[in-house]
Order: sequence, then structure tokens, then C-alpha cells
Amino acid sequence: MPIPDLRRAGPLDLFRGFAIPFRGLRLVFSTSKLMLLTLSVAAVTFLSLIGVLVALWHLAPDLVATFWKEPEAWYALAAHKLLVALVYGLLFIIGANVVPPLLVAPLMDPLSVQAEKALGVAVSEDGSFGRLLKETVRAIANGLVRLLVLLVGQAALLPLLLIPVAGGPLWTGLSWCWTAVWVTVSYLDIPMARHLYGFDHEIHVLKKRLPLCLGFGAAIALMLWIPLLNSFFVPAAVVSATVLFRGLVAAGTLPPPASSSAEPQGPVTGSR
Repeated sequence: MPIPDLRRAGPLDLFRGFAIPFRGLRLVFSTSKLMLLTLSVAAVTFLSLIGVLVALWHLAPDLVATFWKEPEAWYALAAHKLLVALVYGLLFIIGANVVPPLLVAPLMDPLSVQAEKALGVAVSEDGSFGRLLKETVRAIANGLVRLLVLLVGQAALLPLLLIPVAGGPLWTGLSWCWTAVWVTVSYLDIPMARHLYGFDHEIHVLKKRLPLCLGFGAAIALMLWIPLLNSFFVPAAVVSATVLFRGLVAAGTLPPPASSSAEPQGPVTGSR
């Protein structure tokens, strides 16, 4: 499959970005190694999420009980159950952003590497233990930072709900855009970090091709909302982000970092 042609920015960028995850899925289904890695990551992600759910089923009530024993009055009991549910939900969000990335971190780089190879790009692989440890630590740290950034951004938008009539639709639209941008940066970070791109390069991409990023993030977010199948779409999103990354490099939108001795290359071969 050729690298997508993203050289011309324009009003169709939103739709081009939305289509890239589907190109990523086609790449997964057409490449046996990618499919094997994707299924491996999906299996680990699914099992880890089940483990988090089961563990929190016992942990959340015990945690609440440490400072508030289960009351007998029905109204107090209802409030207690609600608090347990809120604690459960909060801990699950944290666990879902920490445990799966920790377990699948060793597979993310190989997944991105295989995606680049499937696109016809010559890349080198570093399978050393030091690199593995570094990627694992980075995955945990980035997961926590991304979660914090998402929550802070969403919290900053909440006052919009106080605006009569227009507040609800305005909050919905801006919240969706914020989530789409957040998703794009989160997944682009995987191939970009492997090629020594920094956060400033990610901001550069957002400034130059925001509609493209919004479309890409919106498509990935929609896929990740599908129950059960979202475990499969997590690794597919990594492949899709690699496709987007290579398209941006080939288009000249993403400049090679000065700190990288091996500059990412990849000629545009057209789009289909």
C-alpha cells in the first residue's frame, strides 16, 4: 500500500484524515505480520482490561469502606453505592490508561516498524532490553500525562454548559474536537518518538494540518468507542498513526529533527 499523498492541504483535509484509519485497517488485513502483532496486542489489551475490571470490582468497595462503612439507612446506602460506582469508574479510567500500555509497550514499536515496512519504508529495529525498558517507562508516563491533559481540557470546557441554550451544543462540539486532537497526538507520539521527534513537532503538525488531525482523531475515537472491538482498534490505531506519520513526512509537513541521525524518509507514491 502506498504512502498517502498529503502534500496539498485544503478543505478536504478533514475527510482525508478521517479516511486514514481505514487505510490503516486495510494495511493490517493485507499484511500477515501486522495482523499477527495486531491480534497479539488486542488480546493483551482485552485480557488486561478484563483484569482491571475484575480487580476493581473488589477493590473499589473496600477502598470506600476504609473511610465510610456501608450504612443501613436506604438513602445513605444509595449515596454509598453511588460513591463506590464513581470510585470504580475513576479507577477504571486510570487503570485502562496505565495497565494495557504497560503490558503492550514492548509490542508498540514492532507494530509501528512493521507498518512502515508494509508501506515500503526501510527502517531499522532496536530490540535491546534497554530500548524495551525505555519504551515501557515512556508508555506509562505518557499514558498518565495524556489522561491528565484530556481531563484538564474537558474540565476547562465544562463552564460552557452554563450558557443558556447554546451551551450544550457548544460544549459537545468543542469537547469532541478536543478529544479528537488528544487522540491524534496520543497515537502519533508512538512512531514520532521512535524517530526522535519531540512534542514541539507534534504541535507543529497540529498548527499546519489541524483539519487533517481532527478528521483522523475523530475516526479513531469513534472506533475506540465500539465495545469489545476497541481492543482490536487500539493496535490498528497505532498502524494508522504510522501511516499518517509517513504521509506527513513525505509531504514535508513534518521536518526531520536535528537530533536524529537517521532522518525519516519516504517518498510519496500516490493515494488510493
